[in-house]
Amino acid sequence: MEEIGKYSPELYNDVCRIIENTRTRLATTANAEVCLMNWQVGLRIKTEILKDQRAEYGKEVIKNLAKLLTEKYGKGWSFYKLQHCVRSAYIFANIEYLMLEESNIKVAQYYTQLPDKKILSKKLDKAIAIAREAKQQK
Repeated sequence: MEEIGKYSPELYNDVCRIIENTRTRLATTANAEVCLMNWQVGLRIKTEILKDQRAEYGKEVIKNLAKLLTEKYGKGWSFYKLQHCVRSAYIFANIEYLMLEESNIKVAQYYTQLPDKKILSKKLDKAIAIAREAKQQK
């Protein structure tokens, strides 16, 4: 292998650059897809929870869903992971913002931007109260 580098350093460097660039693009694409998947999962759960308008119902939905998803896909789909997904749906209300190329959200940045459970709980309670009020006015 050293002989190839010795006789064709330009070829070796070019191939290394191609491989490294491709790996970087793959990681970026994977990160974007993970963020999008989490957002879509969170939005779907959020929609289901708000439809019934009960906080306890929401917790049960997430717990049961986490159990089923963990059985099928492994421990990466815990109750807490699903809560993160729901938080992402609240924070990134608009999918276009989440997918902006210049924002280039990485998974680590994505999770650090999510609020803690107390903030999410307050937002969820407020959304449920608004939905109840709107339903009563009809």
